[in-house]
Amino acid sequence: MVDFSFRRTQGIDAGMSVARACAIAGFAGTSNVEAARRFGLPTVGTMAHSFVEAFATEEEAFTRFVDQFPDRATFLVDTYDTMGGVRTAISVARRLGLGDRFGVRLDSGDMTELSMLARAELDAAGLPRARIFASGGLDEYAIDEHVRAKAPIDAYGVGTKVGVSADAPYLDSAYKLVEFDGRPVMKLSSGKVFPPGAKQVFRGPHGDRLCLRHEPPPPGWEPLLRPAMRAGERLSSAENWQAARDRLRADAAWLPPATRALRDPAPTTVEWSRPLHEQYTQVRTRLSQHVAGPIEDPVVPPRD
Repeated sequence: MVDFSFRRTQGIDAGMSVARACAIAGFAGTSNVEAARRFGLPTVGTMAHSFVEAFATEEEAFTRFVDQFPDRATFLVDTYDTMGGVRTAISVARRLGLGDRFGVRLDSGDMTELSMLARAELDAAGLPRARIFASGGLDEYAIDEHVRAKAPIDAYGVGTKVGVSADAPYLDSAYKLVEFDGRPVMKLSSGKVFPPGAKQVFRGPHGDRLCLRHEPPPPGWEPLLRPAMRAGERLSSAENWQAARDRLRADAAWLPPATRALRDPAPTTVEWSRPLHEQYTQVRTRLSQHVAGPIEDPVVPPRD
């Protein structure tokens, strides 16, 4: 996949952040040239419909594009007629001696059907390695459908659906104070009960365990949280995107298949340590003396 999100993001800084996040998530490159320069990402891209329209014919537009990118030409073939564009791309590639060192980009219509038709045209022309690139309002669900349908698409360009969030336009999150001057604190508000005290998360062979920060790790368990700032000062420089990508891949591989499912994923359960459970119970009991009604109890049974 390729990141095409820059023109859709809310601001230039967001465009930089999205390009970096996409690289961490595993995207192969970005069309954001400044983000590529800043973070050392591969730059990728094709041509715009306006580029094709700027010339008298589609054939002339493709020819002029090869003048600039002789070894990386990907022709946008759907400005007028998709299959006509594919045939024009084949003609230009033959005339200029590109062999199959080019690609065609589909940006509208039934991508599965059009990719199959395009593949048949390319193969019949003796160009089995010419690439098919798809874009146009794609998201993970559309790509999954194309893959399941065995569409012969070599790469995808994703923009709007990764640069902004249509299904969840904001992240419902908040800062919660859990300790003040060494004293564990918590809220009892409906739907907002959270265990008190500074914490650490340990990852073991069968899951994660939420513990108090001073607890020693269980044998063979790995601490996941590390200090980023202390006394208002950053403790280390930002992690480069390659290291973050490797860590993400390892973390994703650790998750069970049901949690990695694209549709209806099953969340994993995080255990509470016994000391954390005991502290929660003590603080909750102390605070509940000032509450008249029932209090929600989201506690996960403790594990030793």
